[in-house]
Amino acid sequence: MYKLLVAVLVLVAAAGVCLADVEETDGEEDIPVVEGLGGEVKVVEESDVLVLTTDNFMHVVGPKTAILVEFYAPWCGHCKRLEPEYATAAQELREEGIRIAKVDATVEEELAKKYDVSGYPTLKLFKKGQFVEDYRGARTAGALVEYMRMHADPNYTPPPSEVVVLSAANFSEVLESKEVVLVDFYMPGCRHCEALEPDFEGAARDLKEEGVTLAKVNGQVEKDLFKEYDIRGYPTLIVFRKGRQFEYKGRRDQEGIVEYMKDQVKLPSREITTVLESTNNFARTDANVIGYFPEKNDMFEEYIGAANELRGKLPFFHTFDSSVANHLKLKANTVTVIMPEIYHSKYEEKAFRYTKTTGTYKEMASWISKKSVPLVGQRTKENQAFKYENRPLIVVYYDVNFSHQYIKDTQFIRNKILPVADKYRDITFAIANEEQFEDEIKSLGLEDSGENVNVGAFSAKFKYPMEPEEDFSADVLEEFVKQYKKGKVQPYLKSQPVPKRQEGPVKVLVARNFEDEVINTEKDVLVEFYAPWCGHCKNLEPVYKKLAKQLAKSNPDVVVAKMDATANDVHPGFKVDGFPTLYFVKADQKDNPIAFNGDRSLKSLKEFVIRESSSKGGNKTAKDEL
Repeated sequence: MYKLLVAVLVLVAAAGVCLADVEETDGEEDIPVVEGLGGEVKVVEESDVLVLTTDNFMHVVGPKTAILVEFYAPWCGHCKRLEPEYATAAQELREEGIRIAKVDATVEEELAKKYDVSGYPTLKLFKKGQFVEDYRGARTAGALVEYMRMHADPNYTPPPSEVVVLSAANFSEVLESKEVVLVDFYMPGCRHCEALEPDFEGAARDLKEEGVTLAKVNGQVEKDLFKEYDIRGYPTLIVFRKGRQFEYKGRRDQEGIVEYMKDQVKLPSREITTVLESTNNFARTDANVIGYFPEKNDMFEEYIGAANELRGKLPFFHTFDSSVANHLKLKANTVTVIMPEIYHSKYEEKAFRYTKTTGTYKEMASWISKKSVPLVGQRTKENQAFKYENRPLIVVYYDVNFSHQYIKDTQFIRNKILPVADKYRDITFAIANEEQFEDEIKSLGLEDSGENVNVGAFSAKFKYPMEPEEDFSADVLEEFVKQYKKGKVQPYLKSQPVPKRQEGPVKVLVARNFEDEVINTEKDVLVEFYAPWCGHCKNLEPVYKKLAKQLAKSNPDVVVAKMDATANDVHPGFKVDGFPTLYFVKADQKDNPIAFNGDRSLKSLKEFVIRESSSKGGNKTAKDEL
């Protein structure tokens, strides 16, 4: 009995399961026996999911016709969300003799490294012990079950696709006959398109009963359609309503597509039938948009189109009731933007009216967007991309709070800004809650100002902090605006110190010298934006150094440089969404940096530099060294 207990504990430890989670056992029945290479192997199970380790991995995976393995981390949020779906799939598949498994990649590090696991959860399909592909479908039990049935049964026939194939011949007919269609413009061979396909197919099945059609267009075949709709990236998703085109703004997994498109079916504007309804439903801190139409007509249809264009960005209403219209002072066949009371002042209109009955929904949406921005409104994380993307922009940060007990203090500061904003209407002014925008205040270097009110100005390229003042006033703000417009305010750059000397073949850049070393130099520059903690960056480092050494000999007109993008502000001409990100900046095209998207081998990097280099000298030497 003692030996048996020891054996159980060893197996539990090998599976990475805490002893606190394992019940005591008097026999072997609690540890399932799985048929494997070289005989039977004991494997711990959790909710019908096989728990694999380095010791038992090939014993379990080797003989399986098909098995899906999840590499996870216990702390990973996405892994935790997947767990119940994965368990449900495991239970259903087990009844059909199909198994799925999991590996704690934080414990079995060598196993994760062997199969190139770089994120969690990573799901990999194996057949007879050989890795086949990464699973890229929806993370739902249904999708997992269908995927494994397909791979486990050579005679499996997947259900017919619910995605409509569009061509030039049927494109207009299909789109104009359907209320709502989501179209996937894809390119065969595109990795991102292939990753989207199973989610798109699953969403098409889920949305069939909702009356939403999903369709696709092949870019290799339908080149004219791609040109007509200005498709430049793959895949591009567009929502069509009765032939009208709207940008898709949802997630691109099955659940996200379904959720977004279900919402798109709903009318984007709420009908108001009584005065009380308007009182109860109008937003208190945002502009309200309402259209009054004696009956449904062409202008009403365009209004609904405009509401769809701005869906989720503003509250939209409509009424056919004359008593509601009289109470709100609405005119027939007119769209009115009504400002909430908190933005009423002598400097601002309380309402704006759109009366062009022949206007298109695009024109109407553009007008509504402009008129919905107050002279000095509250900028939030939710509305900043919609209302406050124009530059120049001046933001005043303080304890903004429009709830009843704090509104007086909030308006006290706002009222000091209004006369300045009225005088300089070529600049957008906004107020923002200092806690919500703590990160932005820090990016301006104002986190330790100690003042209750801080101010920042934003141009298309740079950000400019106002020197903190103990007593904020309209005069103080106006003086800052004047100096800013004259170009006398220095931009703030989060930057490491400029290196006193450069050591090594790769030039080290910081925010303060980036303009001089990359933009103002007459040489080509290959620049890497990296993060010190990034594993991929660390792997690239020796390759990058070798590249710099070779280019120094073969093409001295190319500078190889790098910048820590976590410790320095990234120049606005460069988009950095992940690490490492590499750009090639030509000597004669400084405003058009070219992103590197190849594999990070020395050969690929060098070929990229040779191809893009302004000076083609030294090509032979460079190629010979490959």
